[in-house]
Amino acid sequence: MHARPMYVHCCHCTRCQRETGSPFAHQAMIEFTAFSLLCGEPEYVPVPTDSGNKHWVARCPDCKTAMWNEHGTRKAITRYVRVGTLDAPEACPPLAHIFTRSKQPWLALPEGSKQYPAYYDASKAWPKASLERYAAAKAARAQERVNERTQRASRKSRQSSKAE
Repeated sequence: MHARPMYVHCCHCTRCQRETGSPFAHQAMIEFTAFSLLCGEPEYVPVPTDSGNKHWVARCPDCKTAMWNEHGTRKAITRYVRVGTLDAPEACPPLAHIFTRSKQPWLALPEGSKQYPAYYDASKAWPKASLERYAAAKAARAQERVNERTQRASRKSRQSSKAE
């Protein structure tokens, strides 16, 4: 990660509990523009979601460790990095606990911590600087998609010209 996370939360939904084999998933949200791989390519595994939307888990091809999640597409704007995979996970304490309605009853959350029964409204929960970073990453991903469409159209046009 080339920047501090935009936001860090612990998700207590039953899906995260199943995926991690623990009472919650500890995730640091970082925009794709502030993230790069040092080596190799992950294996993307599609996993079911309670909402029915797409959700991908990026796993190390060697050890199969889940490194991050991408929601909706494998080219998501935000990556949900599994904090436990970082060299210094202590640098990313959770700012909120989400889906506490399905939190394990024996787990006591820190007094005064932000807690949401379901997901939160990022526009209200995230710091202004994080929202600005997200907006910039969203614009960059949109531009990337425009560039990809333009390249496909150009290739198709060249192929049509060759066929004539």
